[in-house]
Amino acid sequence: MSAPKLFSIKILLQTFAFFSLVYFSSCIKNDFQPSSSGKEITSFLLKKADGSAFDTSGIKVNITGDTIKVTVPSATNLNGLIPNIVITGVSVSPATNIAQDFSKPVTYTVTAADGSTKNYIVIVNISGPANMVFVGSSDNNFYALNALTGKLIWKFTGGGWFSYASPTMYNGIVYAGCTDNNLYALDALTGNLIWKFTTGGSIEASLTVADGVTYVGSDDDNMYALDAATGNLIWKYTTGANVSSSPAVLNGVVYFGSSDNNIYALDIQNGNLKWKFSAQEMINQSGVSISNGVAFVGSRDGNLYAIDAVTGSLKWKYYTGGISLEQSSPTVSNGVVYIGGWYNVPFSSLRGSVYAINETSGKLVWQSLDSLGFSCSPYIANNVLYISADDGNFYALNASTGSIIWSKYILPNGAGAAVTNGMVYIGGGGTHYIYAYDEATGYEVWRFSVGQNGLSTSSPCVIGANGSVYNPGDSGQEF
Repeated sequence: MSAPKLFSIKILLQTFAFFSLVYFSSCIKNDFQPSSSGKEITSFLLKKADGSAFDTSGIKVNITGDTIKVTVPSATNLNGLIPNIVITGVSVSPATNIAQDFSKPVTYTVTAADGSTKNYIVIVNISGPANMVFVGSSDNNFYALNALTGKLIWKFTGGGWFSYASPTMYNGIVYAGCTDNNLYALDALTGNLIWKFTTGGSIEASLTVADGVTYVGSDDDNMYALDAATGNLIWKYTTGANVSSSPAVLNGVVYFGSSDNNIYALDIQNGNLKWKFSAQEMINQSGVSISNGVAFVGSRDGNLYAIDAVTGSLKWKYYTGGISLEQSSPTVSNGVVYIGGWYNVPFSSLRGSVYAINETSGKLVWQSLDSLGFSCSPYIANNVLYISADDGNFYALNASTGSIIWSKYILPNGAGAAVTNGMVYIGGGGTHYIYAYDEATGYEVWRFSVGQNGLSTSSPCVIGANGSVYNPGDSGQEF
């Protein structure tokens, strides 16, 4: 009897061990979870650089696929914004709540539990204005107008004339130079002062903003490089005379002229001189234009210079016969350089014409509006050249032939034009109005009075319907 009992106990033990193993294995199988592959950014919010929150009505976030587009209020400093990021995954790099420079796209990498990753591109844009005209006047006011109706949106009062330096806009900030020695940075939507920078002389040169830096010349003989968001000085370069020439920036170099007869090329990082080219007489209001690696600028000596932008060596020069080109910045379009001739300084007995010169050879293509005198820069849009003359007329010319399409007698006094929305915007200095004309016909759409003390002789900066910026000297290009 003892042997069968022992056998039964052995069977029971084996059976218990089997079911225990099955149960144990079952428990392990049920508790095991594979590593998750989730690696999504589900929420992306931004705070200001000081840690405070934006008004929710002024910020928009759109996450589509691997792209995150954020719109922040105008005049926001994009450097130092703080992101708050919510993810599915184990980590994100750069980390959440770490300040970043969002003036350029930032890549974030989300890592999942299983080690896989996903990259997101974050693009932050300024909510800029649309359909606005910015223009200065000699009544100490700087105006923002509705581009479609001409109605006043806001005006800012400074301590001098805004009628020499043409304004520009960048990241929701409009920059305006004044004869009270200040460069003003204003909120484009409201006109509120963001900052001002004081130089040692009047600012008569038009401005250039590139990659977050504002470049402006002053009658104190200096070219300044300022942080566009804060107005802090980055560097300044001292020339031998006043700087009324608007600068151009390309490939890490800023180019401009001075009344000391020189054209300068400076390193934008530190303001160090790369080269300078000497004309025979001053470079006054003529700003530098760059095309296909060549810098073009006009001088009082009657020459339009074409200079290699890298080396500073002369490629060619076109001589007008003694008519000064100091008051007009060259405009380059479709292989042709356009510029207006002023007078035969110092005699002022002869007046200049509009010249169209082959960009490569320096040969004259055509000459038009002879002996009228021009103290402004031509503007090209849709193969039409717009320029104001000293005979009191504002002209629209065929850019290919120089023939007149239409003209308006508005006493522009050297005012320059800008074109968008199918309209041409121009100041009539002597009539004390700012005008908008139909681009094709010259029909007057609206006019705005700056009062009897106002002379609007600078070129306007215009914001189109889609927010595209048409700065003076852009020749119809969108930026």
